[in-house]
Amino acid sequence: MPFGEHWEWRGFGHASPQFRAWFQSLPPLYPPNKALLRDAYLWTPGCMHNVKLRSDALKLKRFIARQGAFERWLEDPRDLLPFPLHPEHVRQVQALLNAHFPSIPQEPASREAFLALVARARPPVRVIVALKQRRLSRWRLPSGEEVIVEWTQLHQPERVETVAMEHDNLQTLIRAWEGLSSHLAGLRPMNYLTFIARWAGD
Repeated sequence: MPFGEHWEWRGFGHASPQFRAWFQSLPPLYPPNKALLRDAYLWTPGCMHNVKLRSDALKLKRFIARQGAFERWLEDPRDLLPFPLHPEHVRQVQALLNAHFPSIPQEPASREAFLALVARARPPVRVIVALKQRRLSRWRLPSGEEVIVEWTQLHQPERVETVAMEHDNLQTLIRAWEGLSSHLAGLRPMNYLTFIARWAGD
């Protein structure tokens, strides 16, 4: 989704036929792309922040707050970190994962060197690969405000769907969720970290 601080609702399960038909009627945020996206999530039990490898970069999504089923996240452009990874960024990742790496490199770390550190972290850091096809659209509410809606089909680690809605303002997002809730009955509210924890059997 676009960068910035925002409120988000997300659910996992299987989208209803009503939701699919409704989503197809929305204008896309980006041109449709049928290629599978490969994200490798770095996960530790109890971790609150979203840390993942995408292409040749590390992407951080920082958890801020939760109110019921709605969560506030920060996606900062400065948290899209290309390799080689600066030592200070390695320290940040260690803190976000609430893990301890055996050492912090003195020089920028390649992807391979960083993953070697991750493999020796304590507590152990799981690397969970997700293959997904993601689509983003704009939904204009009667008030004129626009909510971003995501519909993603995951192929790995299991075949499941996730739907998310995002807006800067919590009350706007709540109204959007209330208007769409009848189409979301097949989805259980949770974020990616909770989904990974359930999948990993934690």
